[in-house]
Amino acid sequence: MNPVAAVIDIFSLLTAAAGWYYLFYSKAAHKLQQVESQRINLARVRLRRVGGLIMLLLGVLFFAGFQDKIEASGAAYIAIWLTVLLLLLLIVVLALIDLRLTWALRRDRHRTPRP
Repeated sequence: MNPVAAVIDIFSLLTAAAGWYYLFYSKAAHKLQQVESQRINLARVRLRRVGGLIMLLLGVLFFAGFQDKIEASGAAYIAIWLTVLLLLLLIVVLALIDLRLTWALRRDRHRTPRP
């Protein structure tokens, strides 16, 4: 097996595994339920699950995009990599939304007087 192909396969697997973890096992957003409203927390949990699903799809598309058979087919190659770029953009947008929610949480926590 080509060493470059092995690195690509490992990268694809790690990306998909990270997405799987965020989709099914990550509880970090649930822990914020104690300090933020239920509506915002539910939105944050859903946001992170969607992000996990996108990461899982990215892992699959990375694997598929580097296959020699796909490179021979121009239309499939372009479709896969345009989808990868779109999903990466979507991940960035979701991360920025999560960051904005975190900034709002921090701002609200600083405004509230501590006992």
